[in-house]
Amino acid sequence: MGLNILKMAAVPLTVIASAVVAPADNIRWLNTEYDFGAFKEAAGNQQGQVQFVNEGDEPTIITRVKPTCGCTVARYTEGEIAPGDTATVWFEYNPTGRPGRFRKHIKVYTGVASDLTSIVITGTVIGTPSTLGTQYPEEFGPLRLSTSHIRLGNVVYGQSRHEYIYGYNQGTDTLRVSWSHPYDALSLGVSTRNVAPGDLFTLSAYFNSRDQGEIGSLEYPVTLHIDYGERHEDVMLSMSANILPDTSKMNEQQLRDAPSSLVYPTVVELGDISRRSKPYEFSFSVKNEGRTPLKVKRVHSTQVRKALKVSRMPSVVKPGREERVKCKFDTGGLESGPFNVSVEVVTDDPLHPTRILHLIGIVK
Repeated sequence: MGLNILKMAAVPLTVIASAVVAPADNIRWLNTEYDFGAFKEAAGNQQGQVQFVNEGDEPTIITRVKPTCGCTVARYTEGEIAPGDTATVWFEYNPTGRPGRFRKHIKVYTGVASDLTSIVITGTVIGTPSTLGTQYPEEFGPLRLSTSHIRLGNVVYGQSRHEYIYGYNQGTDTLRVSWSHPYDALSLGVSTRNVAPGDLFTLSAYFNSRDQGEIGSLEYPVTLHIDYGERHEDVMLSMSANILPDTSKMNEQQLRDAPSSLVYPTVVELGDISRRSKPYEFSFSVKNEGRTPLKVKRVHSTQVRKALKVSRMPSVVKPGREERVKCKFDTGGLESGPFNVSVEVVTDDPLHPTRILHLIGIVK
C-alpha cells in the first residue's frame, strides 16, 4: 500500500470503534523504532513505516495516531484489522531547516481502550550550506557555531544570567569539545563532549555578577578546545555583560543625596593620525554634580582593551568639583580609515554608573 502524501496530516487522526476489538496484549508489534540513518537535508522528506500483527481472536482497530512534532506527519491502516492481519503506520519526516540528529515520537492508540504505543523515529540530517550559514554562521574548520560572542546585556549586580551557544559538526570526524577560562564569575558547560558528524551540541554559560565585583561593561575572552582525528584547535570566543548597580534598596532621599557624574567633553577628536609607536595622549574631566563624594572606579574600553592606558585617574571627586583624567591611546593596531572608539568611565553614581566618551579620527 503506497504512501499518499496528500492525505497525511500532522494532527491526530481518529476512527470510531463500532465492534468488539482485541485487547492490546493480543497485538504484536513487528517494530516500534525506525532509524532513517544519515541523509542530506536537500534529499527532502523521508518516509518510513512500522507494523503490528493482530494475534487475538477478535478484530482490532487503530483509533488515533499523533506525531509529537510538527516536523512529522503520519497515517495508518483504517477500519478493522482482522485476527491474523497486519496493520501499518506510515510516517514522513520533514528535514528542512533541521540539521543534526533527531529523535521523535509518534503516539499510536489501539483498541476500544485506546491503548498507547510510542513509536520512535531517529536519524541525522546533514544540513545544506544555506541552512548552516543561517543557523550556524560562525565557521571554524569542521565546527559551526550560532555565534562566537555571548551578549548578556544589562545585569543588575547580585543577579545571574544563563545563555547558550549552539554548535554543529559539519566534518567527518567526531569532535571532542571543551572550553576554559580563568574567571570566578563564569561557569561553562558542554551538552556532550563527543560530537559525531552531523550532530548538534550546546555550550552553556552561567554568569554570576556577585562573583565579579565590578560595575560597568565587561568582556570575557574564553577558549573553546576542539580535538578531532590527530588535530587540536583552539577557538577564541567571548562573553560580554553590562553590570548595573542594585538601587532597589535605596529610598528617594538616598538617591537625591547620591553622587552624580558628568563627563566632558563627550567626544575627543584626534583628527588625522598615522600609525606610530608613540601613543596619543588625551584628557577629559569628571565632575560630581551630586551631594556626596563620587568614587571613580574604572576607565576602560572593551573595543581596544590593550590600546588604552590610564596614566592619571582620581579615586574620588568631591561634590561640586571636577578632576582630570589623563590617558594614552596606542593607534598602532587600528585599521586605515575612520574610527570611533568608546571609552567608559565607571563610577558609583547609582543612576548613571557608566558615562561614555568617544575617540574619533582617521587613520592615514
